[in-house]
Amino acid sequence: MKHLHISYLLLLGNLSFSQNAHISEITAKLHPVPIRFDAIIEENTNRVALSIINATDTIVLTGQKIIKNEYLFEFPVFNTYIRLKKENKHWTGHWTDQDKKESHTLTLRPKSKNQIRYPLPDSRQQQARYLIYFNRGTNNERPAILEFFPHSSGQVKGSVLTTAGDYRFLQGSANGDSVILSTFDGKFAYVFAAQLMGDSLYGIQYSPGGPPREFSGIRDDNAQLPDPESLTKIAKEETTVRFTLPDTDGRNVEFIGDQQSHKVTLITIGGSWCPNCMDEARFLNQIYNEYRSRGLHVIGVYFEYTDQMNIAIPLLRRMKEQLKLDFPILYGGSVRRQAAAKVFPQIEKILAYPTLIAIDSKGQIIKTYTGFYGPGTSLFREYEAAMKNWLDNLLSD
Repeated sequence: MKHLHISYLLLLGNLSFSQNAHISEITAKLHPVPIRFDAIIEENTNRVALSIINATDTIVLTGQKIIKNEYLFEFPVFNTYIRLKKENKHWTGHWTDQDKKESHTLTLRPKSKNQIRYPLPDSRQQQARYLIYFNRGTNNERPAILEFFPHSSGQVKGSVLTTAGDYRFLQGSANGDSVILSTFDGKFAYVFAAQLMGDSLYGIQYSPGGPPREFSGIRDDNAQLPDPESLTKIAKEETTVRFTLPDTDGRNVEFIGDQQSHKVTLITIGGSWCPNCMDEARFLNQIYNEYRSRGLHVIGVYFEYTDQMNIAIPLLRRMKEQLKLDFPILYGGSVRRQAAAKVFPQIEKILAYPTLIAIDSKGQIIKTYTGFYGPGTSLFREYEAAMKNWLDNLLSD
């Protein structure tokens, strides 16, 4: 593994100028592979907009002019921003995470017509699925699935699925010897670079602010992870779910499970800093509006990077507004697991954000689901169909 050679993946090739399309890079110290994403900058007299593109996902940011040729782009949901300065036709600056108090260098270079983010010799569209393990052979070994599929750009798109969720929309290149996929959503940035040897795969994951993580695995088109409904355990001394927490207006909301008029309540345990939680919230909003007339209720209990309510509430309010959520979002406290355990003593341990629990009209937990496989994965439509089928049966009478 230590002899994995990936230096040739860094080649950008010759660049030429083309409208507003850019190849963008986030660089971090000690990481040999830059994290790249596609971007489009639109400039006119009244507005500068930055579109961040990964596979089928696009995030649009509107710039606020700070000084001449320098703009601030705030992400709509996360507590992060990009600050860019234009020099000639290049943009340089920083991506800053205010929760983690981290900042990383960001460069946008003009993109030639057919340029791709990671050019590989003889790269081609292909489809594959690998069962992989991070930190293999250690006490911290973790299973995952790496999958990729042909993308309309001539590259490949895919995701990495874990027992805690997924890495969302990845895009990159593959050939018979290598695969490299990257993503940037404003909160997290990742690149997965691997060599293929027959049916085996050996690679490294890079992320700014964190150490490299090795992974290895074998091709398995039928690879499965542990059932998400089996991971979160209910405490033996389970009691009725009840809590009183502030909503996005700062008003306390009391929930007493066995005093609800709803047939089923779905409670998602997450955070505004969590991209998987954002994907799940959009999905739950759709489910809520489709089934609320039949007795379904949905509540989000979110845990933030701060234990100060005057900071957390505005973040949650902004998230709720930006995602256009119709169900209530409550502030559960700090993201530390102890805070979640205090609100939900019925659960032995919160393993992942998000975690979904379903509660019947008696206030008892009837179902749990750890993590969320979102629209960047091959499992999203399957999960959507299973959830609707379950609700149809449960709310049929």
